[in-house]
Amino acid sequence: MDLYVQNLKSLREFDSELAERVSKHSPSEEIEVVSSKSGFLVPQVSGVSLHSQYKPVEEATRAIENFVFDSQRKTIVYGLGFGYHVQALLQRHSGEVIIIEPLMSLFRSFMASIDIRPFLGRVRFRVAETPACLIARLEQGNWNIFRHMPSVRLAGNYYNRLDEGQEIKILLNDQSLRVMIVNPVYGGSLPTAHHCASALRSLGHEVATVDCDEFSQGFHSLKKITRNPKNSEVLSQNFMKLMGEITAAKADDFKPDIIIALAQAPLTPEAIQKLKALKVPVVFWFVEDFRTLSYWNEIATDYDYIFTIQDETFHQALRDKGAQNCYYLPQACSTAIHRPLELSVESLDLYGADLSFMGAAYHNRVQSFPRLMSFDFKIWGTGWNLESPLGRLVQNDNQLVTTEETVKIYNAAKVNLNLHSSTYHYGIHPDGDFVNPRTFEIAACRGFQLVDKRTHLSRMFKLGEEMIVFDSLGQMQDQIEYYLTRPDERHAIAHKSYQRVLNEHTMEHRMQELLIHVFLDHKTILNRERESQIDPLDYCIEKAGEQTDLGNYLKQFKGQNPFSLKTVTEHIHKGEGALDDKETLFLMLDQLLKEEV
Repeated sequence: MDLYVQNLKSLREFDSELAERVSKHSPSEEIEVVSSKSGFLVPQVSGVSLHSQYKPVEEATRAIENFVFDSQRKTIVYGLGFGYHVQALLQRHSGEVIIIEPLMSLFRSFMASIDIRPFLGRVRFRVAETPACLIARLEQGNWNIFRHMPSVRLAGNYYNRLDEGQEIKILLNDQSLRVMIVNPVYGGSLPTAHHCASALRSLGHEVATVDCDEFSQGFHSLKKITRNPKNSEVLSQNFMKLMGEITAAKADDFKPDIIIALAQAPLTPEAIQKLKALKVPVVFWFVEDFRTLSYWNEIATDYDYIFTIQDETFHQALRDKGAQNCYYLPQACSTAIHRPLELSVESLDLYGADLSFMGAAYHNRVQSFPRLMSFDFKIWGTGWNLESPLGRLVQNDNQLVTTEETVKIYNAAKVNLNLHSSTYHYGIHPDGDFVNPRTFEIAACRGFQLVDKRTHLSRMFKLGEEMIVFDSLGQMQDQIEYYLTRPDERHAIAHKSYQRVLNEHTMEHRMQELLIHVFLDHKTILNRERESQIDPLDYCIEKAGEQTDLGNYLKQFKGQNPFSLKTVTEHIHKGEGALDDKETLFLMLDQLLKEEV
């Protein structure tokens, strides 16, 4: 069997998502594989050799001789090459090793040249991941880093961003930023805006929100004033202008360090330019399907950063428009809201069902769900035809379901059905390229769910272990029947997805990733904040030197706030005996400052 094919098969058993990603890559002409003098294969990238062309194994052994293993930290390797240094590490280290490699093309060449089986089970490969994602979401805790120097020299910018990102994370943990969030007037992204604010506060930041949703009644009233499309458009433009002025006024008062606008926030290009005049990053998180809501075309180049729940095709469209910085940031859950509950008998009776669906009556759902009517099936949501046979399963008469009710629904159902919406497909969208918030929210409630196959879902959960997916309506029905009769399997899978969400997919993870990515380019703002928050006494002790006579003298004023020169002079005046040199100096300084005034 071809080595690449064999390796791909082996990798799928341990990391199906990475196997899927690498399978899409063809061999790169930039990478040449040569044989070393000792017979081992060595990759050359654009003519640069990543291992010794004579004795790569011996070189790798020497390279790790002075590496100190730390059981309290994750062992991280910067750079894969063909893994000779990793094998040397594995011989000396019994724990897990995590390899960070920015080049998928190199990993593809590695798979075609080196037997991957000795690495599997002991090594986690993180290939072509963004620095912010690795730091905020995938790899928590302190890192004990081994740097494979040829790889580091080859991809210096990437590894520098990783190092800088860790510094940014420390700075963000040590200080409170002023974050302003601009809410949409209404719509599905409004709950996400609320979750963002809650998560940022949980991370220790000061948050101000522009509550555009408080004007929703007025906005909808405007729509009723006239039937003339031209007049209606004028009224809408004036409303948007007013919301922009409100946002600018709020920002001028609050003095934010960063402004985050959610999808459908009522900001015109002119309003965005006003906000950018504050000289802080203005970012946009578009948590919608770009094919359904296309207004992003009008503002794509106005924001400093655009975060999206879709990449590839959408990012290419954004770049074609001239957007300079687009970044994939999927949805998440708010664990303060979405959590396991102990439900009362009454709640279980009301919300419980063998099969449950919570969501709106999109075309594909209306077409697909009649085949499920033989199950104990409860539907919750809006827009359903209550007079149809399917509509008789709707429990809430098309009234809005509160967040609290939704959490009970997810907790109470034996099987939560999660079919992503589509306005024009029958059944399952064959190229669904975003993951809805419901996926993370059900998992955070420790609920069991069946979800239609989505691009990138395997990057977030282990399919078959943490999340069960279907790619046809027939398979969906078969899985419902299978899992309804296997409660132990349901509970085990739900528990694993719950643990994965807590570890990687909370809104705190997303907000930290967003901030790290943005402030990698705006570190001066963090340094400014840090300087403004330094305690005056700590600053003086630091400048004097903690172990110097002056530093030790100043330590006695710890806990006296506010600290100033007056604090010291009043202490000296209350003392007895002769003045020492330090006390004399402080009194002279105090007198000089008084004379200057």
